Formats: sequence, C-alpha cells, structure tokens
Amino acid sequence: MRKSLWPVLCCVALAVVYSLTTPLFEAPDEVWHYAYIRYLAERKALPPLTGDRGGAYQEVAQPPLYYAAAALVSGLVPDDDLPELMWHNPGFGYQAEPTVNDNKNMLIHTDRERFPWRGAVLAVRLARLISIAFGTLTVWAAWGLGREALPTRPGLALSVAAIVAFNPQFLFICGVVSNDGAAAALATAALWAMARLVNRGMTVWRSVGLGLILGLATLTKTSTLPLIPLAAVAYILSCRKSRRARRTMGYALLTFTISGAVGGWWYLRNALSYRDPLAVRVHLDTPWGRAEPASFFTLLAELPQIYRSFWGGFGWGHVQYPDGIYIGLGMMVLVAVVGWVMAWRRILHRGSRLVFLIVGLWTLIVCAALFQWMRHVEAPHGRLLFPAIGAIALFLVGGWAALSPRLALGFPAFLLLLALLTPPLVIHPAFVPPRLLPPAEAAATVESGSLIFGGEARLLGIALKSRSVSPGETLVLRACWEALTPMERDYTVFIHLIGKGNIRVAERYTYPGLGRFPTSLWPVGQAFCDIYHVPVERWATTPELYDLLIGLLDKSTGERLTVYDREGNPIEYPVLARIRVAPERPLALPEGVHRLDYHLGEGIALVGYRISDPVRSGAPLTVTLYWRAEEPITENYTVFVHLLKADSAGPLLTQHDGPPRYGRYPTSAWQIGDLVPDEHILAVPALADGSEMCLAVGMYQPNTMERLPVIGPEGHEPDSQVSLPLR
Repeated sequence: MRKSLWPVLCCVALAVVYSLTTPLFEAPDEVWHYAYIRYLAERKALPPLTGDRGGAYQEVAQPPLYYAAAALVSGLVPDDDLPELMWHNPGFGYQAEPTVNDNKNMLIHTDRERFPWRGAVLAVRLARLISIAFGTLTVWAAWGLGREALPTRPGLALSVAAIVAFNPQFLFICGVVSNDGAAAALATAALWAMARLVNRGMTVWRSVGLGLILGLATLTKTSTLPLIPLAAVAYILSCRKSRRARRTMGYALLTFTISGAVGGWWYLRNALSYRDPLAVRVHLDTPWGRAEPASFFTLLAELPQIYRSFWGGFGWGHVQYPDGIYIGLGMMVLVAVVGWVMAWRRILHRGSRLVFLIVGLWTLIVCAALFQWMRHVEAPHGRLLFPAIGAIALFLVGGWAALSPRLALGFPAFLLLLALLTPPLVIHPAFVPPRLLPPAEAAATVESGSLIFGGEARLLGIALKSRSVSPGETLVLRACWEALTPMERDYTVFIHLIGKGNIRVAERYTYPGLGRFPTSLWPVGQAFCDIYHVPVERWATTPELYDLLIGLLDKSTGERLTVYDREGNPIEYPVLARIRVAPERPLALPEGVHRLDYHLGEGIALVGYRISDPVRSGAPLTVTLYWRAEEPITENYTVFVHLLKADSAGPLLTQHDGPPRYGRYPTSAWQIGDLVPDEHILAVPALADGSEMCLAVGMYQPNTMERLPVIGPEGHEPDSQVSLPLR
C-alpha cells in the first residue's frame, strides 16, 4: 500500500506544477467550466439547459458532481473582479504551427495573476485543486486495477499507476478547471471495483461501493454511462465463477438501485424539463456541431489529432510537441502491441483473464463512443479517452512486461522525464511575455534603420531569416521594439508584403509579443524582440521583389501611426526591405514560346519570347521575353525592346526601355537558374498592311548606356542586340 503512494504523490506534485504553469483559462473550455461552478456557488441551483444564463455555454449539458465539489471551495472566495481578467487577445485562434508560440493565449495575462492570489484568481486556483484531487484518485485507482489484473506480479501495478501519473496531457487536464479528470477518476475506480468483484467474489459492501461509484461517475460525465452495462457483465462473470445466480441477481439489483438513486435524478430532470435526458442538443447547437454526420474517412483523418492530444495538446490544444516526441511515444505503444501479439497467452495466464476482459471491453466501448460522438460533433480530443486511461495504461504495461520487465520500468521513466520537461519547455514559453532588454542590446541583434511611430514607439530594426521565400512558404523576421512614452491604446502590429499595383501577397496582424504584450503594458526605456511568421500567398506572382512594410495601427479605427525617420522626417512609404519571392524550383518555358539561344554579357541568357497578338497598326504590342540567370549578377541592367522598320538597320518606330518586370525584379536579385518572364508593351504606329518589321532586344548599363555584348548560335551579334523579324 505504501508503494502505491509514490505515483500518487508524484501526480500531486506534477499536477500542481502544471496548474501553476498554465495561466488562467488557457485550457479547453476552462472559462465555461468555471462559469458553471460560479453559477452553482452564487445561485445554489443548476444552470438551465436553455438560455445560457450563467455563461457556461455548452457545459450546462454536463452532470454537476465535479462542479458542485469545486463550488464548495471556490465559492468561499468572491470573484467580483473576474471581468478584469477577461482581457481578450484579438489574435487568438491564429493558426500557427503547434510548436510555434504565436498567439496561443486566449487572454492577456498580467501581474494580477501572480502570487499572492486574491479575488477571482484565488477562486479559480481553488477550483483547480479539486481537479488535482480527482487526478490523484485516478492514479490510486489505476494502481488498484493493476493489482487485480496482474496479481502474480504486484510490482507492475506501480508501472500502471506511473503511466497515468506521468501522462503530460493528463497532468495538464488535472491542473485546470475541467471535469475530464473527475470522469477518469470515477471510471477507473469503477473498473477497480468490478475487478475486485470478479476476483474476490460478491459481498454487500462491494455491491454498495460499486453502486455508489457508478452513480457518482454518471453524475460526472455522460460518457461514463456505459459503465452500467459493463457492471452487468461483471456480475455475469462473477455469477459464472460462483454459480449462484439468484444471489448474484440480488447483489446486482442492489448495485443498480444505488447507482440509479445517486445519479439517475440528473437524467430524469433533463427528460422531464427539456425532453433531452443526455442534453445532447446543447452540444450539437454549437459551432463545432456537424450539420451532417461525418464520414468514415473524415474520422480517419482526425485520428492523428486524437493520438497527439492524448499525450500532449496543451493550451486550447494547439500547443504541442515536435513530431519526434509523438513518434517516440508511438514506438512505445507499438512495442506494447508487439508484446501482446507475441505473448498474449502468457500475459493472461499470469493475470486475471476476467479482469482483462472487462478492461478490454471498456476500452473498446470508450473508443466506439468517442467515434460515434465525433460523427456529430467535431471533437478529436484525446482527453475524451481519459475514462479509459487506467485501462490503456494496464494494456501498455502488460505488453512491455511480456517482452522484458525492464521495458515496464524504462518507458514510465521516459514519460516522467517528458512530464518534468513539459512545463518549462513547452507550456510556459507559449504564454510568457517576451524578455525585456536594454534598447542598445536589442538593437545589436537586428539590422535596417530604426523608425519612430507616432512619437510613441520605436522600431529598432529587423533581421530576416532569409530574404527569399517561395509562394506558400513563411517569411520569418525578427523585429525589436521600445516604448518612447507610456501608451494608453493597444496598437496592433501589421506586416505587409506588397508588390506591383499595391498587391498584398502576405500580411500579419497581431498584438506585440505575438499576442502576449499589448502596447499599454510596454515599459519606457526597455526593449523586446518578436519573431514573426508571415505566410506568403500561393498565388503570389513570381519571381519578383516585394516591399516589406511594418507598422502600428489602431485596429478599432484602422488608423495607422505616422512613421518618422531618426531625424523626425515623416515617411509616407517606409520600406524596410525588399523580399524575393520566387518559385521553389525555376520555372520552365511555357508552351507556345519561341525558343532562343542568346547569351548577354556574363551570366544572362535570352531563351525565348512570345508576342501576345498579331501585330496590328496603331494597336499595342505585348512582347514577353524569357531570361535565364546562368551566373550571379551584381549589376542592375536595363532591357531595351525596339521596334524597327524592315530590319535591324531600319529606322526606329517605337521602343520600351526599362528594368526587368517593371523594376520589380532587377537583375541583381536574380539567382542562378531563375527563369524570368519579362513583359514589355510597345505602341505600334500606323503602318501599311504587310509591312516588315524587326524587334531589337538587349540590355545596357543605365549609367553608361553601354550595351551588353550578345553571342548567338552563330557568334557575336552586331550592335549587341538580338534581332527578331516580324510582319
């Protein structure tokens, strides 16, 4: 018995750490779970299923046991200052990668949440203690279940308890306001009670205890209702073992009568008052309720998210581990599966077959119920499997032990290490404000000259991870800021990537600190740095240079702060950098292009051209040249396209000179292999039908007007130009 305390104590300690690390209401539905608790504490009544009078949203459909227990302690503290904590982050919900700490916080968190706690902060912390208590009960019940399932190897029961106690997602849920931990505790306790029933026989007290646990479980979450028929299976198995059917029926009737008396009133109330015993309609009438039942393939696509969030999906589920961690955990599960395949007979021989049968049935029931629920509600949440977490831990340990007893000790040790590292390395960085620095130290980490915004804030500079991206990729840049004066407004940082015709191919809007550090909190005389991830649209025209703009705006009015340089001069269009957007692989010549083979200077080739329409007198003529970069180019050259009469020596009719792509992709930006489509529009003068003309194409240095020499298939071209006949 004393040995069982070690996983329990570890769970308590770790759950407290997770609870302290997770800011208030930064967990799935915690804000609505807490609203339910406060309604019970203040109104001394259950929230109605309609009208959402207490702000609990869909959580009013949850049975009340957990909330009533939390209300007993949380209700001792007034939380009139709760609205002060509800400072919403407008960037919450931005779909950053799970490992990128970008706007993962629903709320802005301030020193108001620091210790010593008071008011609403203390009330929420007290409610979280009830979750921790239920979490410890889950671990203890998992130990007991392991003892009953593997009676000949009692040491493995500690490993079963440890798998539950060291599951990072379970610790996270047990550290916040949520009824998932309570459901896990009572479901695991019910399995333990059933295991004792089939192993040790029926007694009045065991039947009464099982009835109480079942009733309390069904008062915690509707997903525990299948425990009732599972208990009937346990009695049938016990009857087979004892061969006393009438006695078994009496004990079973006692159990189900008690469970119905304890938990049945909740479902009766819903049926009589709302004609919805399970309160299913409340969940379906939410944004994540599906209009049509999901298909098998839709559910199949959501399985990875269930798996990942069973082990670790923090915050609102979008703070996750790198893929390698989940792969390692998957290998751990796979080893257990291999152990069962190779030695299932030996495992069952050493353990209690009836207990494994009950535990296996419960695991299948929970999985099937979750998939059925997901057909109607978008809920790929691994925590919904926690009613079976003790059963899952038992099967994992059984499989490992079948291969090697060391595995049954080594894998829990790995989970313990992961559980210890998760709060400081995964959860805390997702919510902590940026580190403050002296302005000079921050400025030393960036480039590009500083800008002043409205006399209130200064951008010390930026540093780019790369000045070249492809459509669909993400531009990553570091920007450092400082406050010049205290700010009352909370401005939004905007980042735009703008091309020809003011087309915006990338944009980001966020509070500073990636959602965690509004401008009204900035201290004067200190700086901080953000790393922004800006996705580039897949339809962005390439290859091209785009202007990078950064600024501050008041999102409520759309007004941008005026930008000044160091000398105080206003800047109308403050370009901080020009970003090359090019395809991941060089473009290929399109169909219908006339192919050419000319080389200009060192490193430039003219490989094709296309004319938009037949040449018409008095109409514009669009000529698209296709250049290819063969060597690095340091100079910016100008392209000339001349329309000559008769041949290359004839008089000039019209021309168009300019840098490639209207200046949006100068030659100095070209990289080896680039295929550069370059459009030029010429105004064709009035000519007689059938007139013979010639296009003369080339490049020159704009400062000296010196043309680049041209080498064609037959050698050097006269006048350093490419001649293309037209009619």
